[in-house]
Amino acid sequence: MAGFIFDARAALDEIQGRTPATTATTATNPAFQPGKSQLSQLSQPMPVENATLAAPDPDAFAERSAIIHEAHTRTIADNGSPLPEPIFALTQEQAEKLAAQEQGHADADSLHGATVARWTAEIDRLSKLRAVSPEGANALKRAQAFISEGWALQAARLGWDEVVMFGVCPRAPWQRLDRKGAAFGGAVQIVTQEAVAYVGGLRRYRAIINNDGGAVPIWELAQNNPSNGGEAA
Repeated sequence: MAGFIFDARAALDEIQGRTPATTATTATNPAFQPGKSQLSQLSQPMPVENATLAAPDPDAFAERSAIIHEAHTRTIADNGSPLPEPIFALTQEQAEKLAAQEQGHADADSLHGATVARWTAEIDRLSKLRAVSPEGANALKRAQAFISEGWALQAARLGWDEVVMFGVCPRAPWQRLDRKGAAFGGAVQIVTQEAVAYVGGLRRYRAIINNDGGAVPIWELAQNNPSNGGEAA
């Protein structure tokens, strides 16, 4: 049987009762009211007093920003005829800002920063576990470099999710390369909306990674995998 990332029994004992660190870095704007005009609130400052931390939801953010942008796009003239080109009452950046504010963040960059901070906390937490296998330790070092060099933030801005970046197959983490996240691929040369290019010429395409939906974020393995002597079930 292939070696697992963690000695599951030891890892579960080690993290038992421990809650992953909450590392969101932006504050909720209590003055933002979804029921009020969104356009009037775009330039509203974030109050510092009595602010609370908000956990980001990147998937909901992407969906809401697209909905908001579409809702403020006009394609029909007053007389009912189609416009030759759409009229955008909101730019994409403004729509993303409103979507971020719905989650209590000042803007899209603040939300993405909080998301990356959460990923950083998860990867750092795993790297400190004594039960990590050599393969797992190498993968976590690559993931830490992916984050520290700014690639995770860039990927988040481009719409990459945590499974595509940090996912692995629960039963065969290193054998199932199609489910292996882009953060574990080595030294990165560039990240685009479609792919990650690594030093040496290898590319991993976002649409192909985990296209069967079978991967999970690497930090879920130590929490959810049953004790099995440190091997894949």
